[in-house]
Amino acid sequence: MPGPLTGYTVLDFTRYQQGPYATALMADLGARVIKVEDPGTGDFGRRLWRGADGYSPFWEALNRGKQSICIDLRRPEGVELALELGERCDIIAENFRAGVMDRWGLGYDAFRARNPRIIYAQASGWGSKGPLAAAPSFDQIAQARSGFAQHSGGGPGATPLVPYPGLADHVGAMNFFAGILAALVARERTGRGQRVEVSLLGTQLALQTAELQHAFHAGEQRIREFRASPTAGHYQCSDGNWIMVVGIDQKFWPRLCQALEAHDLVDDPRFSRGSARFTNREELQEILATRFRTRPAHEWAERLAAVDHPAQVVQGHEHIATDPQVLANGYVVERDHPRWGREKVVGLHIQLSETPGSVSDPAPELGAHTRTVLAEFGIPGERVEALLAAGVIATG
Repeated sequence: MPGPLTGYTVLDFTRYQQGPYATALMADLGARVIKVEDPGTGDFGRRLWRGADGYSPFWEALNRGKQSICIDLRRPEGVELALELGERCDIIAENFRAGVMDRWGLGYDAFRARNPRIIYAQASGWGSKGPLAAAPSFDQIAQARSGFAQHSGGGPGATPLVPYPGLADHVGAMNFFAGILAALVARERTGRGQRVEVSLLGTQLALQTAELQHAFHAGEQRIREFRASPTAGHYQCSDGNWIMVVGIDQKFWPRLCQALEAHDLVDDPRFSRGSARFTNREELQEILATRFRTRPAHEWAERLAAVDHPAQVVQGHEHIATDPQVLANGYVVERDHPRWGREKVVGLHIQLSETPGSVSDPAPELGAHTRTVLAEFGIPGERVEALLAAGVIATG
């Protein structure tokens, strides 16, 4: 069954992570994604996390389902070829520094002059305006500038913490994807294309909407503690594993006490209400930590499940491939790779009942589709050969 984006074509100039994951999602949902790469080196992501066997999980995860063509965009012939391809595409996606594509003659205005219906989607570090618009940026830089790293570390005066390198990129990619879809919906109504802009800085601020709203209103940053509250956080158990409990609603307090066999705490005035538990949080945390250390994590998970209290054992990546909940929802699936054989991959987390997508083909070899794509776009064979001879394009 065709995916919801079947029939749409993306000319993909993105690299690294923020852009490529967004266009990989589009490929999973049926879009044709033509990735334009440098003839010499290709996307730098091909070399990230590469193992001794040559396998790059970074590249495979973020570029599945795409076709790779090699065009030298620093050559006038390459620019002209890219503009010609854009005439028959729906979406241009890029995440170079602001102004780079314009300097090459491949900005929004250049593509729109050839194709008024084009959606030109630009992901950047800082946004297209302001003093930092053309400055370099990467994931951790955005986490720092946005206040996320400081808040993650605990707040003012604490050591900054980047909880996950790649978080800003991945959140940015999902917002990039959403922006492109919104522009497609608008085009269906108006017939006109438009520019879509998403930045690492902007999406990191969006991720902290509630925290920033507090700061704007109160004039100070909310302190982040080790646990959000005594009843919302992780505790180490007797087997060395951790249990995560989140009981932020008052109805969960007696259930937690029941699971812990701490019935005397239910009506204890120090802890009976949420405000009291927060006021006396240090004392309560020590009581709960002591209690959780008396049993292994899986037993606590079973006891908490029995009273319908939200809780799960903290898992590592080694558990995900066999997690029955993950597998039941298709969040991890298997596919065949032409070089690496049968492999597990992260499945599609966006699921539609009538036009479902699916995990697309493995990421392409560099330039593997140059001839095929150009032929399908009507570029004459003799011109293709001339461009190959001149080094403007390359094949795999």
